[in-house]
Amino acid sequence: MPQAKQVTNQTDEELMRECLKLAQQAEGRTAPNPMVGSVVLDQSGKIVGRGYHQRRGEAHAEVNALNDAGEKARGGTIYVNLEPCCHHGKTPPCTDKVIASGVKKVVAGMIDPNPVVGGGGVKALQDAGIEVVSGVLEKECLRLNRGFIKRIKTGLPWVCLKLATTLDAKIADRHGGSRWITGAEARHFVHQMRNSFDAVLVGTNTALIDNPSLNVRDIESSRDPVKVLVDKDLKVSFDAKLYTHKTEAKTLVVTRDDLADRKLADLPLVELIGVPYVVSKPQPSNSLIAAGVPLRREDDKQQDIVHLDLQEGLRQLVKRGINTVLCEGGGNLAGNMIDAGLIDEIVWIVAPKLLHDPLAVPALGGKARRLEDAVELHEVSVKHLGEDVAYCALLAPGKKVLFDS
Repeated sequence: MPQAKQVTNQTDEELMRECLKLAQQAEGRTAPNPMVGSVVLDQSGKIVGRGYHQRRGEAHAEVNALNDAGEKARGGTIYVNLEPCCHHGKTPPCTDKVIASGVKKVVAGMIDPNPVVGGGGVKALQDAGIEVVSGVLEKECLRLNRGFIKRIKTGLPWVCLKLATTLDAKIADRHGGSRWITGAEARHFVHQMRNSFDAVLVGTNTALIDNPSLNVRDIESSRDPVKVLVDKDLKVSFDAKLYTHKTEAKTLVVTRDDLADRKLADLPLVELIGVPYVVSKPQPSNSLIAAGVPLRREDDKQQDIVHLDLQEGLRQLVKRGINTVLCEGGGNLAGNMIDAGLIDEIVWIVAPKLLHDPLAVPALGGKARRLEDAVELHEVSVKHLGEDVAYCALLAPGKKVLFDS
């Protein structure tokens, strides 16, 4: 298969940044499709068209940009952060539109990892006599579409864990109080994150104690993400805000597969997703032990613990068109997902406060580790949010994705 050229210059990079800026306007709105932006130049090198893919099922970026340019595109160049598609989906192939436009050159940020495209777009364009250059700002293009890429390659969404804690790593006091640990600027930042992710995920305890709506507030032109609740025993009342808050976003409940056949006719935007589970005996609480609280172990009376297959739960989210997930806890869910290797990146917001209480709620549950087995973070950056500080990092090297510092 013919290969696209990879010789780039400063102008190519500047125009590709414009494509990325356009594409990002639809963050959280295109899944399961990628985010794509496009810029068209005329023969003299003047920008005559711009466009981006705004929502799933609507026109792709190249089509919008070429429609904006009209006949001025003929003989010119089109820039796009992802290889133009060459297959029929909900819309016709973008390569057909590009070829018909009469452009002489296509500059792409990266090759599409989707096997139904995967270089086929480049070939179709080259067969039509169009020069193709690829790999311009490839790292930035990979970062933008990290969720789409991971879904295509693994069948799992990109998962970001967000934590908001005191300096001594507590997410709530011993009574469950957590409002507010962080300041207004940090809370606004979290709403910006919700606005850019396809789904937001919480566990049972968070839903029971905080009764969150998980909507987006005080963000212009925002929309609510899909709400996902991990509730293995369906303990959360169907009167909770997760279910009753008025929104167009669906609520997906990941639960035991033997509970998922419940009918919810009164809640049309709610879907129960059943996944496999295993049962284990409970273990003593490390926080209680640290506090010197005596434990009365009566194993025959203690309730067994149900462990859901969280990986299968995430796979089910992908099947429902979700590329990116923002996990907002609580501590047990977050720890279990880290243990299972399901977290890709972390945003840990730290407030300059100390609870100084061994019975306050810790940020992370999970299995016991020796120091040499500690989870290492990579590509760490810091973002100041008023008096609070957000530490942003990857949980595995080589993912090439991180918030800008």
